[in-house]
Amino acid sequence: MNRWVLGLVTVLCLSGCHRQAKPEPQSELIVPHASEETSTAGSSEPSPPKPGLRRPATSQERAAIEKLARAAESVRQLRFLHPITIEIEDGIAIASSLHDQIEDEEIERARLLYGALGLIDPDADLRALFSGVLGEQVIGYYDPKETRLVIRDDVMDGLLGTRGPKESDEARLVLVHELVHALQDQRLGLGDSYDQKRTADADNAFRAVIEGDATLAMLANALRSQGIPLSAATRGIQQMGSYIDVEAFIRGEKLDEAPAILRVTLVAPYLRGLQFIATVYSTGGWPSVNRAHRRPPTTTEQVLHPEKFANAERGELFEVSDIRGVEQAGYRRIAEDTLGELELSVYLGQSSPTGTNEAAAAGWGGDQLVVYRRADATAVVWWTTWDSEADAVEAYRAAQRVAPKKPSSLVERRGRAVLIVRDLPPRVHRAVRKAFGSFARKLKEGRPLQVTRNPVY
Repeated sequence: MNRWVLGLVTVLCLSGCHRQAKPEPQSELIVPHASEETSTAGSSEPSPPKPGLRRPATSQERAAIEKLARAAESVRQLRFLHPITIEIEDGIAIASSLHDQIEDEEIERARLLYGALGLIDPDADLRALFSGVLGEQVIGYYDPKETRLVIRDDVMDGLLGTRGPKESDEARLVLVHELVHALQDQRLGLGDSYDQKRTADADNAFRAVIEGDATLAMLANALRSQGIPLSAATRGIQQMGSYIDVEAFIRGEKLDEAPAILRVTLVAPYLRGLQFIATVYSTGGWPSVNRAHRRPPTTTEQVLHPEKFANAERGELFEVSDIRGVEQAGYRRIAEDTLGELELSVYLGQSSPTGTNEAAAAGWGGDQLVVYRRADATAVVWWTTWDSEADAVEAYRAAQRVAPKKPSSLVERRGRAVLIVRDLPPRVHRAVRKAFGSFARKLKEGRPLQVTRNPVY
């Protein structure tokens, strides 16, 4: 791997734009195609003061960002339609906003799904965990809900050259990345797509397009300053492939201590998204990338294996049917989702030093996970399908290795389908195996499967 790729990816992992961050708008604006300053007026109810420092950008700071906005437009071949909001905040203020704006639904979803899978501690303070990790990593973000760009104060100092040339270069990288998000919002419908209800798998795929695009544009801008065309670099980016160790690019005390499911899903949209978008770009430049926004990949399998996106290979859609024996035992369905290849690699990689097992997760065909609850007890029934029986065998063996060593757990393979059960009393296993067997026979015979429902949290 080229050293310049390593350096840019390392800087990348310090930046972020996260769905959970939805802070209040301010009145300072970047005016992309006008030299005069623009302001907005309005009234709102006063809110209690938040910790940290928040302020509007100075005229000098706005001028510096407007220059970067021109660069983002040029490299991304899109033009701003209207102004965007800008605010300067310190690290405490950003962390406070993130803590307050992480949605309760996201917390409960993580607690239910990943807690039931043993990937997180369901009794932990997940809001503090999430906001701590994000507050440590985020040094700038664009919020499509409020059309607002937030820049950490030390990054802005770096952009103005008060911290040395290295910090100035890094600040330009970060801010071009975030300005591309604003272009995505205005020209490619990011804001409209932002809150669509998706499975976990589809949401990871969506974020890979958004972040991969902004990262490739950031890289293109850096290469342009060196006289290197982006087309000369995309092949090397694609060839990084599975040789990238996500853990090697992660920095930060809180992130290092966080569960693998959080670490991987935070970083993968940037790294894997970069590789995916580089492949898309190589087929037709930025117009091809624009089309990927309008018709994005539907699974992380398509992101991790771009040829499957090109061939429109979709995941198999099905649902775990209602199982009478489970219901008769007093369990009720409380959550369900499709986790996809990326998150399955985390589950199957629990015994791995990297926290993932990409080899075992490759060959994913589809999955549906259901969380059940009876009183305070939680259980999981998870059906997965694979492209071939050989893929299913590899996944089955990996699932056996990470399964809890207790009677309430079950891993079974039938053909190219694999069943994973956690924390369900053994007396109920027979009913689950019977339902799964019926599903596996339909799969083997090529009979139509039930289409999966929307995720329920």
